[in-house]
Amino acid sequence: MYRFFLLSLFLIVHFTATLSDTPHQIVTKYKNYHTICTGLGYRDRPCANRGVVAFQALLQKHISNLGKFQPVKFDTVQLNEGSGYDVTTGKFSAPEDGVYSFNWNVLVNSGKEFHTEIVKNGNVVAKNYADGRILKSGYHLTSSSTVNIKMKEREQVWIRAHHNHGKYIYGESWSYFSGFKL
Repeated sequence: MYRFFLLSLFLIVHFTATLSDTPHQIVTKYKNYHTICTGLGYRDRPCANRGVVAFQALLQKHISNLGKFQPVKFDTVQLNEGSGYDVTTGKFSAPEDGVYSFNWNVLVNSGKEFHTEIVKNGNVVAKNYADGRILKSGYHLTSSSTVNIKMKEREQVWIRAHHNHGKYIYGESWSYFSGFKL
């Protein structure tokens, strides 16, 4: 809609300019149209996105007995375009409004469990169930989840332990949290 409006504006300026119009007159006409559009509530915005927003955080250290509803702090950042992920808190803060896609993967050993949930500003959006108690000794189980979340600038999303089920999560880059703006 906005691009159609700009194209229409360009065509109006282009075809109302006569061959005798000077460059200064054409610019003046454009500025007048621009002033009218701004007065109607249209605002300038770049044609392309302000920038790429994407992150990939890995868990290197194993985590045992994470407290109830405590954030999982993925400790190694491989990618952080837009600087949204904070390794010290384990939280992603949206640098701009938009819809974001998040993915997280949890690996557990046999006999262990680690259930997680993704939260937006402390409110549960989705859950992930990784229960290695169903496995034979010596095996591993992985569980992944993906969600799309509409966010405003500075809103936060993070992965946390679900209730008291943060018993053991395997690190060494097998467990991770990633996201990007659609």
